[in-house]
Amino acid sequence: PEIVHDADRLAAMAGGDILGGLLLRFRESEQPQWGRRIALILAKRIIEKHALGRAIANRVALTALAEWRNPHCLQCRGAREVIVDKLRITCSACGGSGKQLWTDDARRAIIGTYGSRIDAAVADAHRLMANSLGAYLSHAAWRLK
Repeated sequence: PEIVHDADRLAAMAGGDILGGLLLRFRESEQPQWGRRIALILAKRIIEKHALGRAIANRVALTALAEWRNPHCLQCRGAREVIVDKLRITCSACGGSGKQLWTDDARRAIIGTYGSRIDAAVADAHRLMANSLGAYLSHAAWRLK
């Protein structure tokens, strides 16, 4: 039998933007099929807006999605600091923010190329995910009233 999650119930009530619903399901589950669908939607929108090739647009979409899904610092895992014998040590990798700091070099290693067009495409993918999820949750909250 298929398990129904709270995210599925919210998705059924919300209607609206498919990307927002997929992002919610992907964030709340461990099911990779949501990630693949999200990456396809993002890549299509990146191709339309930035005139990038399909292969680069797919890598940009997957990079942005990975950054969104795993925002925590790899060194401290989001803890920001470590306490050792009553001494607080701030994480040097993230500077105490708890967030992964993605550099141009890190993105270049994943995407295979980097520059202002790729940077703009990654930023747009992040913006698109944030706006879609925000609109989706706002619509769901309105429906719950």
